[in-house]
Amino acid sequence: MLGPIFDREWLTLPRRSRHYLMRAVFLGAMWVLVLTIWQTSVGWEVPATLGDHARFGMLAFQILTSVQLLLVLFFAAISAVGAVAQEKDRRTFILLLVTDLRDYEIVLGKLIGSLLQIFIVIVGSLPLWGC
Repeated sequence: MLGPIFDREWLTLPRRSRHYLMRAVFLGAMWVLVLTIWQTSVGWEVPATLGDHARFGMLAFQILTSVQLLLVLFFAAISAVGAVAQEKDRRTFILLLVTDLRDYEIVLGKLIGSLLQIFIVIVGSLPLWGC
């Protein structure tokens, strides 16, 4: 459907060690942010009440969604531009244009392939929303 460029990205992305490192760093940073929000809103010394948990949940949701939205917007733009720039640097972009691929296969394959890593990190952060 999206062509062989996306298929290649889909198959090779999980094999890169940078992929695992980025997921671990992102989830670790989000966990530290959650702990910081807990410390500032409730604290460690006083037992938390039901109202404290409700305020913490609302505050954590607002902060985490804002931070994730900003990070996704920033890194999605960099990733999409970097995918095409990397093809030009490797001098394989002209080879892509010469192939029998359709225009949409090249564009969508590179775009969605570059955004795939960001999407996987966001899906990996879903268990953090459950806590």
